Formats: sequence, structure tokens, C-alpha cells
Amino acid sequence: MKNLILMTAIGVILFMSRGIVGPINSLYVESLGANYVMIGALGAMTSLTAIVFSYVWGRLSDRQGKRKLFLVSGLAVLALSSGLMVIAQNYVHLFPLNVLGAAAQAAYAVASLALMGDILEQSATARGRQMGIYRGLGSLGFGVLAFFSGSIADRLSLRAPFGLSAGFLIVAVVLALLVEEDSAHPAREVMPATPVTLQTSATAPLAAPTALPLPPLFVSMFLWSLVTGAVYAVWANYMVGELAFTQGQMSRLWGLASFSEFPLMILAGAISDRIGRPAMLSLGFFAWTVVFLGYVVTPFMPWIVIVQLIRAFAYSAFTAASMTYAAEVRAKAQRGRISGLYSSVGSIGAILGSTMGGALAQFAGTPTMILANAVLIFGGALYLAIVALRHRRYVVAGG
Repeated sequence: MKNLILMTAIGVILFMSRGIVGPINSLYVESLGANYVMIGALGAMTSLTAIVFSYVWGRLSDRQGKRKLFLVSGLAVLALSSGLMVIAQNYVHLFPLNVLGAAAQAAYAVASLALMGDILEQSATARGRQMGIYRGLGSLGFGVLAFFSGSIADRLSLRAPFGLSAGFLIVAVVLALLVEEDSAHPAREVMPATPVTLQTSATAPLAAPTALPLPPLFVSMFLWSLVTGAVYAVWANYMVGELAFTQGQMSRLWGLASFSEFPLMILAGAISDRIGRPAMLSLGFFAWTVVFLGYVVTPFMPWIVIVQLIRAFAYSAFTAASMTYAAEVRAKAQRGRISGLYSSVGSIGAILGSTMGGALAQFAGTPTMILANAVLIFGGALYLAIVALRHRRYVVAGG
């Protein structure tokens, strides 16, 4: 319980640090002289770094059995990177800083997901709901700070949020030092984690527990990272530069979506416990299709508020289901590796997405880019619906 509380608190603070800079990050890069293409290139470089280091940290954490080492060091280096962002004088300076931050973020992401998997392994049921609470509180922290991010930038400067972000991360480092790690070496674990059980009622499972297939997890993570990386690489610029929203209005809309994720993440996790992870992922992808269409068809008040609320559900459905999926799909001895691959696949999607998104928005227009991604995510929703149906039939058949 102590570790669960600490990991949740660290997650909240980490997302607070990300929330205060997330909505204004591309605006800050643009203020330092970058155009849409360079903004996309910066995102691509960051994701490329994450691809490599997520895999490396995942394997090392399984081999050494020391998740805490990666957790603490990742947060500490991330704090340093955020602090140095404050004094950057040109967007070129952001490339090495983002590389440093991406490597550190990968260490935290792999270690935290693997640790949460170790914790949830002790629970045979309601893993989705527990993961939803853990991740939902993080979104709450992100949303609260994102809500005020633009206003802080308006009143102070675009640099100020990065200094505050570094301060939050220092607090997270202190809390990470208090995490107690199991002395047992995960590589010596031979028994698999309790597989997920697909249920038709509150008490009766359909059949004996069956393992989830691994490929749909990576396919969905890749596609989700691809489309969100493309759209949100320039979303703030689109809202402010093309639709005439102020920085404060834009960040409040972003914050509204993130803030709403707290209850929706818990709900999505609980629903995924009942209908299965693939089905919840499919539902989330259908919701993302609606969101992207909304950004093009109804990008004005009050409809944009409704679009952002749907975005909150879409994000919650994917995140709660995919994180639980990644945490439970393999045993403890392989959990760090799966967490690393999960993050790496996401980074591959993000690097392609940010590159594609920035370039397509620059040369074909932002609405065209968003519509293209709506088509892609809709295709993913259909694929996951087929996976969910096949998995349900497999479970019913007692496979």
C-alpha cells in the first residue's frame, strides 16, 4: 500500500510538471524561431531517443531487478532538463535538451509501469479500475496545471512554466527515494502473473482465465501515438494561430480535457475489466475519430468544449486499457522488457506522427492533416473490434 500511494503521488507530480508546459510547449519552440517543420523535427528527435532508451532501460531493469534506480535517476535528469529549458536562447538549443529529457522520461516511464505491474500482480481482479485511479489522478494533476499554463505564460513569460516544471520534478525525486523495492530478483520469477478474466456479470467469468494476445497491444500503441503525435504537435498553434483562440483559452480547453480524465479514467478501467482490454481500446479509437472530426467541423465555442470532453473519454479509454494490458500481459520477469517495448513502439509512432503532422500541416493545411489522422484511427478501431470479437470467442470456447 505504501508503494502504491508513493507511486500515485509521484505520478501526479510528474503529470503536473508536464501539464504546466504541455499546452505552451510548441508555442515556446515557435517563439525561439522554429516553424512547423522544425517543431515536427524536434518532436521526432525526442521520440527517436525514447525508442532507443525505452528498450534499453526495460531490459536493464529486468536484468538488474532494480526498478527504483531507473525511477529516481530518470526523474532527477528530467528535472535538470526542464530547468535548462528556461535559459534556451534558440530553438536549436532545445534539441540536446529534449534528447536528455526523453532519455530520462523513458527511464521513468519503463520503471513506473513495471513497478505498477508488480503491485497490481497481487490483485486478481479490478486491475483496470486500480490502474485507472493511478493514471486518472495523474491526468487530474496534468489538467489542473494545464488549465493555468497559458495564463501563466501570458502574465509572466513562455519560459516561466518550465522553471515551475523543474520544481515539481525535484519534489518527485524526493518521493521516489522513499519507494521500497521487493528484494526478490524478477528474472528469477517463473510463474506468470494471474491472467485477465473476461466477465459477463459481476460474479461469473466466461471461462477459465486466458492470456491476452500481445500484437494488438503494440499495434494499438503505435497507431495511437502516430495520430496523436501528428495532431497535437501543432494543435496549440492551430488553435491560437489559425482559429484565433488566446493562449489562455487554448490551455483552458486542454486543461478541461485533462481534468475530465480523472473520473473517466477510473470508469474506463472498470469497464475494461468487464468487456476486455481490446474492446475498450476499440471503443476509445472510435471516440478519437469523433474528436478529430470535431476539430475540423466544429472548432468553435461552445462545440469545441464538447469535443474536448469526448477527447477526455477517448484518451481515458485508450490509456487505462493499454496500460493495464501492458502490465498484465507477461509475468514479472519480463515486465520491464514489455514496458520498454510498449514505450518504444509508442515513440516510433510519435516520431512518424510528429514528422508527418508538422510537414502535412505546413504544406497541405492543418485541417487536411487532422482529417487524414481521423481516417487512420477509424481503421484502427475496426481492427481492434475484430480482435475483441475473436478474443471473446476464444474465451467462450475455453481456449
